[in-house]
Amino acid sequence: MHGTPVPARWMPVTKDLRMTENPHDAAEPKRAERSNKAERWKKAEQPPPGPRPAPRWAQRGPASARAYAPASAPTVCPVCRGPVEGELTCQFCGQVMVLPTGIHLSTVGLRLGGFLLENLLMLCTLYIGWLIWAFLVFPRGQTPAKQLLHMRVIYIPEARAARWWRMFFREFIAKGIIGLLAAVTLLIPYFWLLWDRNRQELWDKMATTLVVTDPADRLRPSPQPPAELPGGWS
Repeated sequence: MHGTPVPARWMPVTKDLRMTENPHDAAEPKRAERSNKAERWKKAEQPPPGPRPAPRWAQRGPASARAYAPASAPTVCPVCRGPVEGELTCQFCGQVMVLPTGIHLSTVGLRLGGFLLENLLMLCTLYIGWLIWAFLVFPRGQTPAKQLLHMRVIYIPEARAARWWRMFFREFIAKGIIGLLAAVTLLIPYFWLLWDRNRQELWDKMATTLVVTDPADRLRPSPQPPAELPGGWS
């Protein structure tokens, strides 16, 4: 029995404590790495020095739209010098921050007059004439009444006149949905612009639009030149 060799799996495993590394020494690099990450996160959360960045609504849209957007978030209105920090429009004079100076939100009275004139034109033209007229002026961000009253619908992210398909959505789809909602809520949605900061109706919020007064047609889209045909034909 004493001469029988013991299998290797039964032999006790001895551990040389002198060769074992200190666990605190092994954890030290990980602790230092976590500390470096925390420092980097703190630096990333701090705002960069210099002027405040433009608001989110001023950073959206193509380069042609950013031509109207200020380089940094304005703090005072360029017209009345009222505080407008973080606002899309001035709450004192109605200046739209992403549009040229002098372009203001249409007043509540003008919006009401446009609504009444729109219905009068529909009645006088038996709706067919109004519909044809509307389809012709939709690319300018207008309806027949808005054209007569020098008003224009602006698409906010691009800071320019709304295009044809957005005007179609605003005038027929969005207004139809809000009309159904108003029928069961005592017409309350129709008065939304009375307490909205940007004088938006609910269909304006659905289409992301504003209604402004543009008497000099400064925001009228310029016609694009026709494309040249090959062979010198035009």
